[in-house]
Amino acid sequence: MENLFGFAVATGLIVGVAFGIRLLLENKKRSRQPSDTKNAGRLERIHFDLPYAKRKYFFSVAERSFYEVLRRLVPSYTVFAKVRLADLIYVTKGTEAWRQHFNRISAKHLDFVLCDAKLAPVIAIELDDSSHDEEDRQSRDDFVDKALAAAAVPIIRIPCQRTYAPNEIRERLRRYVPVIPA
Repeated sequence: MENLFGFAVATGLIVGVAFGIRLLLENKKRSRQPSDTKNAGRLERIHFDLPYAKRKYFFSVAERSFYEVLRRLVPSYTVFAKVRLADLIYVTKGTEAWRQHFNRISAKHLDFVLCDAKLAPVIAIELDDSSHDEEDRQSRDDFVDKALAAAAVPIIRIPCQRTYAPNEIRERLRRYVPVIPA
């Protein structure tokens, strides 16, 4: 009986090790598969069983231009981009309908947030393109402005452009943060 039990345990171990080695080899083979080259000019894609692909650029042309101006004007501040509103402000504890209030901020993003040396948020910045002229977008912007005001986070809205004049941005920021002089 002991021999039979020992045989069963040994067989189980061998089967388990063999199965584990097989999984490792399959994963290694999958990780070596080349990227999809059909979309090389637009989006790169690694095939797993999910429909996601890496964007070619993180910023639009206007966002990239504005980001570079910000970095030059306020080098002692950290510039964060595409910040989820719920990562900047929160619903206070004990609030009735907490989940509903959280849902209103969880899917909204801000274009930029400047943080001080301790990474404390100082100011939010939105680049407003033509979509901000639409009624539903204006309603969204109004809510974001009020939510940030309630949390004592200032926001400035800047018209979206392909390029930005540093002097104009400097003047808009000067009220909230020290900027590099002209």
